Amino acid sequence: MEKRGQAYLVSAIILVAIILSIVAVANYSEKNESEDIISLKEELKIESAKVLDYGINNSLSQPQMNQNLIDFTQIYLDTESRDKDIYFVFGDQSNITLKGYQNSAHSVSLDDVSVASSSGEFLGSVDPSGSSVTLNIDSNAYVFSLSNGENFYFIISREIGGNNYVVAG
Repeated sequence: MEKRGQAYLVSAIILVAIILSIVAVANYSEKNESEDIISLKEELKIESAKVLDYGINNSLSQPQMNQNLIDFTQIYLDTESRDKDIYFVFGDQSNITLKGYQNSAHSVSLDDVSVASSSGEFLGSVDPSGSSVTLNIDSNAYVFSLSNGENFYFIISREIGGNNYVVAG
């Protein structure tokens, strides 16, 4: 008679273990979707630093450095923009460039100069008037401090299941 109770107990433990593993896998797969833009953020920080170091070490002029950064950001727009809105802000205190891609129409301005208002790829530049530049995306404002040398910032936005995830660097 005791063996019959043990069989029910073992069956119950196995059933609970199966249910817990299914819940754990479901929770893990939901987390991975937002981790995509977090890993992209870390990659962009590393790669942009290398691009800036290359320009500085090779004494690139400001127009050459700007073109180098335009080419660099284009690679990311070509490979990563399929399901994300990506905005790159770069340059020095005399000229700031905004390059990006948005899947849906947003009003985008840099220091109150309109750069984009429709979906797709865009490029614009401004001569900043102070030691910071403000990127406005619809009603959201992102302020970036400008250092004396080259500056590189980015914002990545992705909608997942009705939630909008945003990272900046």
